[in-house]
Amino acid sequence: MLLNIISVGNPPSSWETTGIEYYTKQIPKEVNLNFINIKGQQHPKRSTEEVLKLESKLISSKIDSNGYIVCWDSGGESLNNLEFSKFFEKSMLENMKLYFVIGGSFGISRDILDKSNKIISISSFTLPHRLFKIVLIEQIYRSFSILKNLPYHK
Repeated sequence: MLLNIISVGNPPSSWETTGIEYYTKQIPKEVNLNFINIKGQQHPKRSTEEVLKLESKLISSKIDSNGYIVCWDSGGESLNNLEFSKFFEKSMLENMKLYFVIGGSFGISRDILDKSNKIISISSFTLPHRLFKIVLIEQIYRSFSILKNLPYHK
């Protein structure tokens, strides 16, 4: 299974990289993780709409037409750990090419949300991108722990 994580924002800091690497090393080898960082398009002379439109074009350019798009948005569906692990199980069985999209500071454009196959909310809290990516990778690892009946999840 190929899992692409597209994130709009700054390159990862050293502590973020350490956290991501910690959980990435524990994810099964049958999952090929690919991190795609897109520079945020904020500029004092650009409106929110302009920023979202530019970021949308950059995100779209990284997604294959046969990809399964999952956007992370506070207005999305809330899943518990078991439901999220079942989603992963189905994705692996169907050998999906997943694209997890993490928007910039203005979120994700309506255009990308409308194209997505699934919209998930990890929390009703707003999390900083640096922390969110680590939480997301940990949840991916937790999902595989559930599927393999490993003690980590308990």
